[in-house]
Amino acid sequence: MGCLGTFSWIGFVIGLIFGGFGGGMIGMFIGSFIDAIVGRKQLGQDSHYYRSQDFTEHELYLAAYVARADQNRLLRSEMTYVQEYFRKQVGSEQLPALMLRFRDILDENADIRPICQDLNRHATVNEKLVIINFLFGFSTADGDMRAEEVSAIWEITQMLGIGRTTFEAIKSMYTQYQYGGYTGQQQYQEGGYSSSSRTYTSRDELENAYRILEVSPDATDDEVKKAYRAAAKKHHPDKVQHLGEDVRRAAEEKFAKVNEAYDKIKKARGMN
Repeated sequence: MGCLGTFSWIGFVIGLIFGGFGGGMIGMFIGSFIDAIVGRKQLGQDSHYYRSQDFTEHELYLAAYVARADQNRLLRSEMTYVQEYFRKQVGSEQLPALMLRFRDILDENADIRPICQDLNRHATVNEKLVIINFLFGFSTADGDMRAEEVSAIWEITQMLGIGRTTFEAIKSMYTQYQYGGYTGQQQYQEGGYSSSSRTYTSRDELENAYRILEVSPDATDDEVKKAYRAAAKKHHPDKVQHLGEDVRRAAEEKFAKVNEAYDKIKKARGMN
């Protein structure tokens, strides 16, 4: 019994005093459950420490990969996006050093596979979605959605074990709305994306809402409701609040888009 946890020993001793050896064994059994719960909480704290220390670095490496996909065409708007995204996470004093680190990473041409493997070991699904959202925000900071960058983000998405429907849902959140419609690249060809741009109608807008909820327009009302609940859970800001207030606010914006998409579908269907 030398490898017993603290609460297992306490339970054994208390049980032994009040119920003999049998009581001690019962107390030890109850204490082992408490030890297990405490151990899981400590593991969660270690994982939180991992995220707070390494998550930002991983985001920078993946953003650099997306930038290189577009021939290292890094625009001022994209650098500004990175600065503002991380300002409240690291603080104004540490921000210059982080931006210098980002410039170094841009020159490294690093293999991102180990980074994605590390994220698969440690990051939750919600945290992975934060990264995909960050990459889309970074790539569209100039008001454009370039095919090379979208293909790079899709490649990262696959490495993180996230499916195409979720990828398309997030991508749809970054479609630009103009004059009651929206513009952006929407054509998929042979594993990549073409560089087409056209004005969309209200019908396309509704189809975009279905993509955000990851559900077919042919789905039943109950299936739509179920898809909405799943999407709301996936993008809920409370799931990523430990990554900082700025990340939480960004998640709130995506959560609002999920609700907007659901409201649009409900209105079109006449759902309650």
